[in-house]
Amino acid sequence: MNKNEFMLSRVESWKQSGLSQQAYCDQAGIKLGTFSYWIRKSKNEEAQSGGFIALKKPVFALENKYEIVYPNGVVLRVDTDNLSELSALVNLY
Repeated sequence: MNKNEFMLSRVESWKQSGLSQQAYCDQAGIKLGTFSYWIRKSKNEEAQSGGFIALKKPVFALENKYEIVYPNGVVLRVDTDNLSELSALVNLY
C-alpha cells in the first residue's frame, strides 16, 4: 500500500469513527494539518470521479429494495419498484 492509499484509508477510517479530526489524529499519531490536507485531497478525488453514487441491490433479493450510498457516507435504504422515485432520491445529492 502506497502513502496515498494509506492516508486515504485513514480518512475513510476517520469518517467511520465518529471522532473529531483532532481526536482521531491524537489517537493515530498524525499531525492535524497533514490529516486536513488528506481530507481535502479525498474530497477532490471524489469530485473528480464524476460524482457517481453507488446503488446496491443484492443479487439474491427478489424484492425491490435498494441501497443508495452517497459519497459523504450517508446510506439511504429504499423499498420501491418505482424507478423514477428512486432516480429522484439519487439526484438529491
